[in-house]
Amino acid sequence: MKHTVYISAPKSHGIDVWNLNKNGEMNFIQKVKTDGEVQPISIIKNKNLLYAGIRPKNRIIIYDIDKNGCLKKNNESFLPGNPNYIAFDEKKEFLFCSSYNSNCISVSQLDQFNIPKKPIQIIYDIQGCHASEMNYKYNMLFVTALKEDCIYLYELTEFGILRNTEQILMRTLKKSGPRHICFHPNQDVFYTINELNGTIDVWYINKKSYKVTIKNIQNINILPNYSSKMYWSSDIHLTSCGRFLYVSDRILNIISLFHVDTSNNCQITFFRYYKTKKQPRSFCINPTDKYLIVASQISNTCTVYHISSNTGELEKLNTYTTSKGPLWVYINEQKC
Repeated sequence: MKHTVYISAPKSHGIDVWNLNKNGEMNFIQKVKTDGEVQPISIIKNKNLLYAGIRPKNRIIIYDIDKNGCLKKNNESFLPGNPNYIAFDEKKEFLFCSSYNSNCISVSQLDQFNIPKKPIQIIYDIQGCHASEMNYKYNMLFVTALKEDCIYLYELTEFGILRNTEQILMRTLKKSGPRHICFHPNQDVFYTINELNGTIDVWYINKKSYKVTIKNIQNINILPNYSSKMYWSSDIHLTSCGRFLYVSDRILNIISLFHVDTSNNCQITFFRYYKTKKQPRSFCINPTDKYLIVASQISNTCTVYHISSNTGELEKLNTYTTSKGPLWVYINEQKC
């Protein structure tokens, strides 16, 4: 399998494309100009398509991915607000885009060529709408409202319309600022990173008599036994094996590692933290759980770490210079 790394750099109006080799080394293969500040990126793997959110002329640009991982512009669609996060339903029939500045989530149906049509639904007044993630098992979209300290829950109908669930939202701690979400791969548990108070919430999903309820079962600091006057936590990811959870903070300039306890509802225990380059805005884990790549916004770098399969510990391998202001990093896997 071939692994390609895509890094969006809004200050440079472009996407950097890198090969990720089997030994963890990367080599630069392409720079794509985006005619605007590129922010979130996402991929439909079986279609070899990359979707990039562009501002200030709010658009989704769709790129074809060739056999070498390089990008070629295919088409573009317009959005109702500045794009912050892109997600899809399981069948890849609908695209969800959250907008922090416009406080909304939009739903766009994909046409026969996988191009987003004009939004069929826009839900406004979600204050600080930062991220949206689809839970395929329960066909529910989870939408973070950072400025409201809550997460909205929507059921996706067969026509692509989002409707409120019985439990309309989940409340987080006041002034916590829920930002990003990741789901456990095989348990009814998910995790959220809170930007403003530097904590992680662990949530349990329970279904009884066709009714789904969400319960908070743990809240833990990204650095237990440490107190900071200010946090700016950013990203959260879980290895595909479900054993190791990582989070980043842009003021502390760290990646924290937590172990997941499957015998205790997948609650987490802090293991250790790692200093990294300035302002780790985004990071990702490759599909084999072997490498973690961090994009650091201020230092204009990305750093590759090797992940220990036994403990989840990170070993720094190499740091590479990127285009200015790297904001989003995504690893795609293709057949060679």
